[in-house]
Amino acid sequence: MSVDDRTRAEIAALVETTYLAMSTPGSDVGAIFGSSDISIAGSGVSELFDGPEIAVAAATAVSSWGFVWTCESIKVWQRGEVAWAQILGTVLVTRDGVDDLVPYWTTGVFGRENDDWVWLYWGGSEPQDPARV
Repeated sequence: MSVDDRTRAEIAALVETTYLAMSTPGSDVGAIFGSSDISIAGSGVSELFDGPEIAVAAATAVSSWGFVWTCESIKVWQRGEVAWAQILGTVLVTRDGVDDLVPYWTTGVFGRENDDWVWLYWGGSEPQDPARV
């Protein structure tokens, strides 16, 4: 699989914008997760959200927590009007004044809408050591 430089840069910019929005209470996550085809599988057991209304509501809730989402690595592939990415990073979680830096890996699937790349799927995971599966 290959990806052109423009697509790689556009997907990376979208991911960075997304992580900034997810780190900012009150941000416009609706502009990010508003595709009619959006589906999200978070890292929690019950975190399955299909469609823009539910996905935006979930992302709004998550962004309100004030956690800090950071990308450390973004690897992108493309086939036609679909691209996907492996996004490795962390989430700084603060609860009761205690910071916890949690590894968080996202699989993103993106499609073209009106000449822009949009999220179609977010698959999140919190890798564990040792792995349970």
